[in-house]
Amino acid sequence: MFSNSQEQTIEIAKQFASTLKGGEVVCLYGNLGAGKTMFMKGIAEYFGIDKDEIISPTFIIANHLKCLGTINCTPTNIKNIIHIDAYRIEDEDNMLETGVLEYFGDKNSIVFIEWSTKINSYIPADNKKEIYFNIVGENERDINIK
Repeated sequence: MFSNSQEQTIEIAKQFASTLKGGEVVCLYGNLGAGKTMFMKGIAEYFGIDKDEIISPTFIIANHLKCLGTINCTPTNIKNIIHIDAYRIEDEDNMLETGVLEYFGDKNSIVFIEWSTKINSYIPADNKKEIYFNIVGENERDINIK
């Protein structure tokens, strides 16, 4: 998919969010500034979470967002959106200390991970989805969902 703006990236994210059932681990790949956090704003908006709450969790490692019971949460019983940024993880065993690994595979949660290659051994292969962000121009992004 091709995005010409931040607003379009948010819309692509909302379309993607509509396909999620719970239990997924979504790995977000791309350089700094490629659109991963903007994509997360669209995910949040779809699930009734204020998109302004979404910031890159680089320094805090993980944001735990509560789904607010909107119509988009209810059919699938999704209660938690976990947004992890593993950029600062030096040793993947440090992820154990965060407590977020308990959400992997939880049918009431969806986990999104930026810089997931740093914690690959913890990511379950089943129900894993991958999204690649490529910078094409100042506002243009190529977003490849697998």
